[in-house]
Amino acid sequence: MIRTIYTSFTKRLPFFSHARLYRVLALESSCDDSCIALLERTKPNETPTIIDHAKKTLHSADVGGIMPTAAYTYHMATIGNMCREFCLKNGVSATSPPDLICVTRGPGMAGSLSSSTEFAKGLSVAWGVPLIGVHHMLGHLLTSFLPQSQTSPQEQPPQFPFLSLLCSGGHTLLVLSKSVSEHEIIINVSDIAVGDSLDKCARELGMYGNMLGRELEMFINNIPQVEKDEFEALNVDTRISNKYNFRLNLPFQTPKNGKLNEGKLQFAFAQFLSNIQEYKKKFYVAESGSSEFDAKTKRMIAYKTQEYIFDHIIERINLSFKKHGIRNRQADGKFTGVKDFVCAGGVAANKRLREKLFTNLKFDEIGDDPLQFHFPDLALCTDNAIMIGLTGMEIFEKMHLKTDLSFTPLRKWPLNELTSVDSWVEVTEDEINRICKY
Repeated sequence: MIRTIYTSFTKRLPFFSHARLYRVLALESSCDDSCIALLERTKPNETPTIIDHAKKTLHSADVGGIMPTAAYTYHMATIGNMCREFCLKNGVSATSPPDLICVTRGPGMAGSLSSSTEFAKGLSVAWGVPLIGVHHMLGHLLTSFLPQSQTSPQEQPPQFPFLSLLCSGGHTLLVLSKSVSEHEIIINVSDIAVGDSLDKCARELGMYGNMLGRELEMFINNIPQVEKDEFEALNVDTRISNKYNFRLNLPFQTPKNGKLNEGKLQFAFAQFLSNIQEYKKKFYVAESGSSEFDAKTKRMIAYKTQEYIFDHIIERINLSFKKHGIRNRQADGKFTGVKDFVCAGGVAANKRLREKLFTNLKFDEIGDDPLQFHFPDLALCTDNAIMIGLTGMEIFEKMHLKTDLSFTPLRKWPLNELTSVDSWVEVTEDEINRICKY
């Protein structure tokens, strides 16, 4: 039987009665969120306790999206006071510092990243503690390792090797992870990320907000069920097949791209925005005389566009199952041993995507056992410092690495090149034991 595992987190206050092993202060500012978190490992090889976390977000709806210079200025004006208040609240100081500092090194916007990386370097020097420069997408990937709510039974985290769909405003990847340090990108995106596509489509439909993908989801959720049923049955393969003259197709639907032995498997999402723009300009305005969609047409376009975007993701993943599964005679067996599937990143908060993945992925290409699904808590799908702290702990303990203070932010950093970048420094068992107090 297929099981869905919803991983969540709760804030847990420290108790003076337990024996603390080590604490980690984490910072994240790769885009428009200034984030800080304090984690504590109380037992070896167990998930850490989340002592506290905080987030402040730049309001960018009025300017039509995130502007790198505005985000940089926001972080520079925010991170210092935010960290000071956070540390005062949680008893962190020069006389009671954390044992490890973790900060997002990349990928992300260089200016945004630099605001927290330089601040983290200063804390590392002032407090005399090691620093870990963390890969942002590895943080998303490992969110399913975090503890569940205390009111729910503890579920096992994913076991290596496992697959992850990492879907956000900047990335859309299907990743095969064999360990904390070994990751193979199975499907990458050829143009824009799914989150960026959803945001742009929502803006083209006249929606407003700081997180337009979420606004689009809420708009669709409020469509009456009778209309959803009507839109679901609507044939949009050709313009003449429906009363709206609206056409929508999945990307790569050509004989060449449909063959598994030709070219790379890729995601592509740019065409969904251009499809709406072309429809408005060439068909809707010409027929209606209006430059704005009427209410029902807007609901139809929103519904069908989100469905097709998610159908494209599922269709690509199912093709990868056929190519790399273990039951298909023509498959190469790359997915042998995979039993867990993680969906993480900002778009993973979309409940419709979760439903469609759970319902429509063709697991038989993987093997006899069904996949176990791991969906992080909704609050941990978007950017946060909790995932950065957890990932830094894993890098320090499992990979025996820390980061030299000469490091610089990385705007681009492929996940399959995690350890090939500069400034990694090996740490000894003595240093690990000293920090972790094992």
